[in-house]
Amino acid sequence: MLHPRVMMILLLIFLYGIIPGIQFTLFMVDLPFFGVMDSVNYFLSIFSYYFILNHILITIKLPFLQRHFPYDRMVKFHAVSGTLIIISIYWHAFYKLIIGKEIVFLSWLIFVLFTLLYLSAILWIDAPGVRHVRRRILKWIGRDSLARYDQLKSVHGYAFLLLGFLGYLHIRDAGLTDSSYAFASIYPLIHLLLVGFLVLYSRLRKIWLPRLELQNNQRIHDVSILTFVPKGAKRITYRAGQFGYIRWKTPGLPSEEHPFSFLSCPSDPEISLGIKVLGDFTETTANVQVGSIAQINGGFGNFIPDYSKGKICLIGSGIGIVPILSLLRDMKTHQPENSVQCFLAVNTREDLLIGDEIEKIVAMTPNLNIRTLVYQEDGILYSTDFFKEAIVSPKDYTYYLCSSMPVRAIVLNALNELGVPHHHFHFEAFSY
Repeated sequence: MLHPRVMMILLLIFLYGIIPGIQFTLFMVDLPFFGVMDSVNYFLSIFSYYFILNHILITIKLPFLQRHFPYDRMVKFHAVSGTLIIISIYWHAFYKLIIGKEIVFLSWLIFVLFTLLYLSAILWIDAPGVRHVRRRILKWIGRDSLARYDQLKSVHGYAFLLLGFLGYLHIRDAGLTDSSYAFASIYPLIHLLLVGFLVLYSRLRKIWLPRLELQNNQRIHDVSILTFVPKGAKRITYRAGQFGYIRWKTPGLPSEEHPFSFLSCPSDPEISLGIKVLGDFTETTANVQVGSIAQINGGFGNFIPDYSKGKICLIGSGIGIVPILSLLRDMKTHQPENSVQCFLAVNTREDLLIGDEIEKIVAMTPNLNIRTLVYQEDGILYSTDFFKEAIVSPKDYTYYLCSSMPVRAIVLNALNELGVPHHHFHFEAFSY
């Protein structure tokens, strides 16, 4: 079986390169003659159309899609490819002007719509490559954000779908689907319909998600542990180490959805999430009353070690210990076949969340070794010297890391200094 990262790259090449490449090649073969500038223009037009649709495809919240296109790894790719789309659209308009062709209303509509989408995206999210521009613009207009995150996210998604539909009308009117080859003439519409169907299914699927009743809301310092029980026989499907999008269904509570890691494991009778209280939504959630109803869309994420392939090292700090605690709980029913080292770094002992249970899991799992770092007691932080002392033969392990970005950078640099190659690291970034 292919490594998930290799599979992701191959699928991206297929979607963003091979499919539009075949479309472009077949279209050009049908032309009696063409110049270099014509070729560039057709190339950018066809590739932009598929880039727009694939932008939607890789961000649809369906577990089987997110398994191959993890949202946290798609953010930077999404920003870069979005820039390529707007460059292509601007080039297309410029090319029409310099050869004296009229820019029709549909072209102007696509031009203006995507420009507005791109600008709103810059102001909406603190994404790589544009964060400095965003901060300067927001400072200039005197605001911390353009609007509510979830409102902009919803508008952005539906506007992109509209842009894909307008893009299809445009390439059809421009004759790019007039081909003697069935693939070149029919597939652009099939791709549009496929993406539209998946978007519709992702929306309808949420209606059928099981309703969960909040059984307990426990606050430990700045972490809230939400424990739910299903209202009925239907349960959500997830794996240890994954996360889900919670949406409150009780009137008066926030209706937007937010991602949080599972603290429970699939064999537990209840479903629990660990939430760091930071911001309006999490502050409200930390005070939600027992009996409130929610739905959780999940599970998502690939933070799932394969213990059969060799030694595993789990490293967590702060709220990042939550998915690792889920993995530890899962070991009660799924014993790891090889050695597992686990490091949990927190500020106080209470921040371990399930301290007593951790000791029991260690006692019943022969291949598991856990070391907890409680800063207020031992003052120890992750460092090169720490891992050099704590791990025998660091290059023999595959690492699963969950922490804040500053701590992650420290851990990665430390283990790199000890000779651990980059492909041995697995982590998920929940910054966006």
